[in-house]
Amino acid sequence: TIDDKTPTAAEEIWDGLDTTTSGRVGAVGSSGVFNYINSFGGVTANVAIRRGSGTSNSDGASSGDGAGSGYDVALTTDGSMLGIDGLALGAGYGESSVGTTAVAAGTTGDKTDLTGFVNYSIGPVTAGYQQSTEDAGDNAGVSQYSDRWGVAVNINENLSVSYGEAETEFANVSAAHVTEDVEGIAIAYTMGSMKIAGNQNEGSNMAGVA
Repeated sequence: TIDDKTPTAAEEIWDGLDTTTSGRVGAVGSSGVFNYINSFGGVTANVAIRRGSGTSNSDGASSGDGAGSGYDVALTTDGSMLGIDGLALGAGYGESSVGTTAVAAGTTGDKTDLTGFVNYSIGPVTAGYQQSTEDAGDNAGVSQYSDRWGVAVNINENLSVSYGEAETEFANVSAAHVTEDVEGIAIAYTMGSMKIAGNQNEGSNMAGVA
């Protein structure tokens, strides 16, 4: 729901690269999920809950060790409740289980995801910043710490452009930490019911691989 809220004129800055999940948190994904959405006093709550793995199974096949049970909660609002026009902000938290097989092997601890974003629009310009953390717990996984920002500008009522950057540190357990760097530009032109859009993205150390 809020894995990447930085502004863009077309696709996100990670679109088309080797990996699309670096620094983007979300404990339960979108498969096999019960989803509840409602608004309370200007705040929208989006809750997702999943029991067991979200991986699809063949007919008659075992579902495995149950890894992946968890939940996500996202809260978002605009600046009206704070008296600030053009402001949008939100935060999210999630946990997922490492599964019974991992626990039996002596690796316990849930994986936790945390993120927060703020976007502000003034005139034709929208700027945004987001920070995310994916803590692997003590299950020998690789934790991720991400900072990303973006700026989108409406040149006129038809043309918009944007630029963004992201850094994601991969905290390897028994090796040197590696930082993935991504940047991208995007442009979109709309005329009536037709839209032409494109983007150019590049990155280094993708998915934490030097």
